[in-house]
Amino acid sequence: MVCGDDIIIFSDKNITWPESTDNISELAWKRWYNRAIEESVKQIRKADTSIRKNPQAIFADAKCEHRIPIELPPIDRRRVHGICVTTGGEQAAASYFDDPDGTFMIMPFLRGKDHVDFTRPHHMPFCIGDVDPDGPFVHVFNMATLDVVMSEFDTITDFTKYLNARADIIRSGRLSFSPSETEMVANYLQTIGPDGEHRFPMTSDVRGAKFDSDMAIAFVQGEYACLVHSPEYQRREAANRTSYEWDRLIGFFTHHVLNGTQFRILDTDPTVELAERGLRIMAREDRVQRRALASAIIGARKALEEQKAGRLTRIAVTRDRSTNEKVAYVFLVLAGANSMEQENYRRVRAMILETYCLATLHDDCDIKLCVGIAVMAISEEGESEDLIAIPQQKWTPKDIEELSVARKNFDVLQKPLKLKTIPFHVHATSFPPDPAFEGMSRQQRRALERQRAKQQGRVR
Repeated sequence: MVCGDDIIIFSDKNITWPESTDNISELAWKRWYNRAIEESVKQIRKADTSIRKNPQAIFADAKCEHRIPIELPPIDRRRVHGICVTTGGEQAAASYFDDPDGTFMIMPFLRGKDHVDFTRPHHMPFCIGDVDPDGPFVHVFNMATLDVVMSEFDTITDFTKYLNARADIIRSGRLSFSPSETEMVANYLQTIGPDGEHRFPMTSDVRGAKFDSDMAIAFVQGEYACLVHSPEYQRREAANRTSYEWDRLIGFFTHHVLNGTQFRILDTDPTVELAERGLRIMAREDRVQRRALASAIIGARKALEEQKAGRLTRIAVTRDRSTNEKVAYVFLVLAGANSMEQENYRRVRAMILETYCLATLHDDCDIKLCVGIAVMAISEEGESEDLIAIPQQKWTPKDIEELSVARKNFDVLQKPLKLKTIPFHVHATSFPPDPAFEGMSRQQRRALERQRAKQQGRVR
């Protein structure tokens, strides 16, 4: 899996516990660890070496006939993550810890062979730290914890951000212990840095407290359970529902690309390469960004109906999550699908969409790529959506003249100097604020929080 500068290499093992789960011996743990985890580490290290030496020999099929249509990031910028997914030891772990979860504890002081060295102080089986300290960081999950991680961080950008932060805190010495992966997830989700991004907590987050420079933090059991039952989490889930329209569009376009069923537009035969540029940018948007982008599309379709207009366009400017280059999205809603031949409707809509994209690129040469998405009006029958991606270009006098004619013919952005785009550098956080607090001062919010706590029988 590749996302920007991040490469993720998976290795999964289903290894049955070698003895009765009532007998968690040192030998049983060593045997299981070596087969379930150490072998995965070797596979991941071998795959990483192979990618470095021969990056052209990566294929999308078992017969090695079709190379993956993705360029790997340069080695000097590349971040490689190993993910070991191991199953078969859950029941033994549950028996050892007397905990039905059967998941691993996180103990960062364990490095490499320390995991099977029972002479080390505080050593226990089913505790995982840095399993390959001399290579790319290898994250060890079982299926239950991987499901939690991938459901909470369900975009490739959110997922790789979590992996990067997780590797950093384990290797940095800032974390001493976590009872489970879910508590890692809870602490990461609930901590937001000054830049608005999630991160793990640090000792400096405790105001006024004095700590030794080598002091590490520890997480406690139960934080994730409290989080998922909190009002803040429910608001986050509700806010995310809108963003799934963005996921649907990615899935829709990808399906037609992979099955060769794309509609021919702009007198160009659809190809994987043409669509991949736009889909890659769309897929790199994180969950919070997808909320805003999906809201722009949904809002445009609703506004078209309310205004009883023939077409409505919204333009959003954002940043590529990998390169930080300026990227624009053009969302076009065009009525008339029921009153025109389908082919004519799609052709006209594509030409208008292309004109908007080119005009956007011309009027802001800092934009490196413009992704255009065209959809039907809500009230019209059927479903058709088009995707185009146009990179920035060197504008010749002929290009500018042709664009000027198209802008006039389609009445597109006739006053380019007054072009207004939405600066989608999203300031929204993963957890939307309580709407009841809107317009309140900090003192009023705290008073309301105390009142709610008393009503619920809690003491803060």
